[in-house]
Amino acid sequence: MGNVWGQLFPPEPHFTEKEIPSLEGGVFIVTGGNSGVGLEIVKILYAPGGTVYMAAVDAFLAQESRLDVLFNNAGITRQPAGSATKQGHEMHMGTNCLGPRLLSPRPRTAYASSLPPSGIVDLTGPPGGLSFEELKPGHFHSDMNRNYSASKAGNWFLASEFDKRTPDVVSVVQSPGTLKTKGWDGTPKLVRIIMAPLLYPPKFGAYTGLWACLSAEVKKGDGQKLINPWGRWHETPKKEVVASLSTKEAGGTGLAAEFFDFCTSRPRNTLD
Repeated sequence: MGNVWGQLFPPEPHFTEKEIPSLEGGVFIVTGGNSGVGLEIVKILYAPGGTVYMAAVDAFLAQESRLDVLFNNAGITRQPAGSATKQGHEMHMGTNCLGPRLLSPRPRTAYASSLPPSGIVDLTGPPGGLSFEELKPGHFHSDMNRNYSASKAGNWFLASEFDKRTPDVVSVVQSPGTLKTKGWDGTPKLVRIIMAPLLYPPKFGAYTGLWACLSAEVKKGDGQKLINPWGRWHETPKKEVVASLSTKEAGGTGLAAEFFDFCTSRPRNTLD
C-alpha cells in the first residue's frame, strides 16, 4: 500500500530539464515517441543537442555507430481478455515484453535500457509476477489487469537480466507515474472522473525516465531495483517478485532468467 501512496502522491521532481547538461554527440532511441511520455522525452533530449530516433531502427543502423540510451517507452494496456498478437502471444506480453526484447540486441550499439513497469505489479498479477502457463495460447487469464500486470513484471525481469548479462550496459526499470495519457482510454467514465485530480502531465513521466537513464545515481548493477516517480528508488517492492529476480542458488526462484530465455527464443518475426 505504501507504494500505491507513493505513486499517487510522489515528491516534487528533482531531475528536470535544468539538471540535464549538453547532449551534443549523444544518440538516443525513444519508442512510442510520437505522443504522451515518449514525446516529452524526445523534446527534452533534443533541446540540449541530442540526436533522437523515434524507434526508426533501420535509419538508426544506417547512420549511427553508437547508441547511448534506448528508452523502451512504448506499450499497451487494457486489451480485452483473450486478445493475441498475430503469432498467438497474449497481447500485453507480446507488445510490452517481446517487442522490447527483440529490439534491444542490435549490433554496433551500446545502450541503457529503461522498460517501464507499473505499480500494478504490487497490487495484482500471478504469484512471482507472471505465469508461464498463462502465456500459452488458450490459457490466457480472463482478467485483463492480471495480464497487463504480468507484462509489467516481465519488463522488470528483462531489465534485470539485461543488466546481469550485458557488460558495460546499465539496464533499469521505472514506473513513470500516474499520468494523463492515452493509457486511460477505455477505462470506465466514473473511474476516469475519480482519477482525474490525481493524474500528472506526461512531462512528469518523462522526468522519471530521464532520471533512470541520465542520473549519476543510477549505476551498473541496479537492474534488480525499481525506480518510482519522479526519480527515486522503490524501497519496499513486492517480496515474491524480488525473489523471481534471483537465481535458485541465491535463494530466489530463477523466474526472471527463465522468462528472459523464453523471450530470447521467440522468432524474430514475433511481432510482424
